[in-house]
Parts: sequence; structure tokens; C-alpha cells
Amino acid sequence: MRHDIDRLVAGIAPDPGPAPGPLARELMADITSIPVPAKPARGRKRWLFAGLAAALAVCLGQVPAAAALDIKQVGDHYEITVNDLLADPSVYQAELRARGIDITLSLAPTSPARAGAILVMNDLDRVRGPVEGGVTTIDGPGPCVRFGGCPVGLRVPVGFDRKAEIVLGREGRPGERYTMPPGIGMTGEPLHCVVFSNKTVAEIGPMLRDRGLEPEFTAYGVKGLFTPPQNWYVHDGVVSQAGGALLLVDAKPLATPKPLDASC
Repeated sequence: MRHDIDRLVAGIAPDPGPAPGPLARELMADITSIPVPAKPARGRKRWLFAGLAAALAVCLGQVPAAAALDIKQVGDHYEITVNDLLADPSVYQAELRARGIDITLSLAPTSPARAGAILVMNDLDRVRGPVEGGVTTIDGPGPCVRFGGCPVGLRVPVGFDRKAEIVLGREGRPGERYTMPPGIGMTGEPLHCVVFSNKTVAEIGPMLRDRGLEPEFTAYGVKGLFTPPQNWYVHDGVVSQAGGALLLVDAKPLATPKPLDASC
């Protein structure tokens, strides 16, 4: 059972700490200038270089890498939040498997407003059917304008024995097309609370370019992109990449124009 939902997960990368100061750099220079004996005693070479590595780590202020996920057991549930949205998904899997949690976490490029959002929550155990009391979300404090709430994490029962898939949004890189493109009128997107359906191609171009987006067009029955007549009408649209929008157009206007987002 697949659900596309608009929910946030905390995604704060750990602070790398202060840059090394003059004393640290001087210490590093002293350490690296130590002459190494041509033939160190058996086992001494490994100890020597291990000591140098440790000293360098101290003087540079390096610390062990923080966990990509924050997983805490609270009563009969695990509470899971994301510390690092740039981590390789295999790191997420390793940290989840270490707790016996069979959830697959992956990342999909999307808009900055959707970075950290749960874009898909998919129950992979279709044979057994939907489950009550399975994976749920933790809503953040304060008001929320997003449809479906504003979660900051996941709650997974201890002993959860089903398979699930969760896709998190990460901010797309320059030139990278979004595999999970958000609606152009959604909260946080360029045409939020702006009436754009049934605008003509001639009208929508300046509206988007004023917001830093270059439009592309497609239509039902058209393979790929094309250049429509200027008097065709916009039916819907998504933010397709950084600085780009993909619009669905037609020769006829919508009989019922697309309503504004419920948060407007």
C-alpha cells in the first residue's frame, strides 16, 4: 500500500566544530617533522604511525562521525529522526538493522522545501495486508500548515516484524531533475497561493521567470517535452529541478480550475 504524504523529518547535519587554530597547526607541523627511523623495531612502526594519526586528529579537532540516524527506545517504541540527510542510504540500513528494524530508507532529489520530508511510506508486506499500530509519525510542536501534519520523526514498535520502505526528500543538486517533483502550488513552492491553472502559456512564462523558474511543457498524448502555442492553457505543474518547472497544458481550459492549496 503506497502513500504519498507531505511530512517533515528533522534533518540537521552535525556541527563539524571549530577550525584548527594557530597552536594546533604549529603542533601538527612539529609532529609531521619528526624523523622516522629507517628500520624501526618490529611492531614499533605501527605504534608510531598510530600515535601520529591520533595526535593529528586531536590537533585538528576531529571527532568520531555522528550517527546518521537518532534511534531511541521510548517504552515499547523506537523514535527515529534523521541527523544527516547526506549520508549514504546503506548507513541508514546498517543503523536500523543493528536494532532489528527491517525498514529501507532511501533518498530522492526534490525541492529545498521538501528536503527532509517523507515523500513515500510503503508497506512491503502485502501478503499479510495492512497493519494497525505499525510505523507512525511524530508531529513537531506548534502550528502546521501542511496537509497531513508536520512530523519530525518516526515511531516504530519494538519487535516490528514487517518490511517497510520510506523515501525521504533531499535537496536536488544543480542540474539534477527531481525524481519526486512537488506540485508548483504546494506550501513552500513558487506558486503557493497563486492562481495559475487556466493561465495561458503566454501568461505563465513571465510569472515563473519572475520567480527564477524556466518553464517546460508537456501535454496528454505528447511524448516528452514540446513547445505549445502561446494561447494554450495550463492545467497543472510541478517544480522539476532547481530553476525549472514542468507544466501540463492543453488547447482547452479546465472546466473546473485547480483550487488553491488548503493552507491559503
